Amino acid sequence: MQVFRVKDAIIHVKDIEVKGFCTGIDYFQGRWILGYWKTPPRVEMVSKEGDIMHTLTTNSSGDYLFEEPDYIYVDTTTDIPQVLVSDWGTKKVYILNIELQLLQAFTLPSPGEPRGLSAVGEGQVLVADAGNDTLQLLDLTTGRWRAVLGWEEFQLVPHSLAYNPATKCLFVGGISNEVRMFTLSK
Repeated sequence: MQVFRVKDAIIHVKDIEVKGFCTGIDYFQGRWILGYWKTPPRVEMVSKEGDIMHTLTTNSSGDYLFEEPDYIYVDTTTDIPQVLVSDWGTKKVYILNIELQLLQAFTLPSPGEPRGLSAVGEGQVLVADAGNDTLQLLDLTTGRWRAVLGWEEFQLVPHSLAYNPATKCLFVGGISNEVRMFTLSK
């Protein structure tokens, strides 16, 4: 993993060695939260220096919790920050506390394939669902999913997304090498 500083120019700061196939990444309060596909599939919290602080690998039965944890997002729209993890192998979105303890897991509607995700308001998570060619809105209080944008609106298989709450702009990236921008209204 490489760390860069962005001001007037992009400056390489340092390299941090990670073990495995790291796919998901977010940064929160001086710590990296990383997702790994390779055995064991896991989510780790790592210090700025690269020291592993917490690891979540198995469920309470001792089985692997994840198959392919793909995207990581720290949700700060709630009173207590939460870590969101999309896993397209298990077809689930996991909600973890900041110490990487499992709080909840939600399965996408079939044939769901969760990829990029972002909180778009307290208790609401938007998920790029490449299996259904839609953006799904997950209500964390009810566990219900609702397709909010589909193929008709953006003509691409959604893979990644980013949401800017200040401008209410949503950026959706697809596997067709395109990014589309939407303005969300409340």
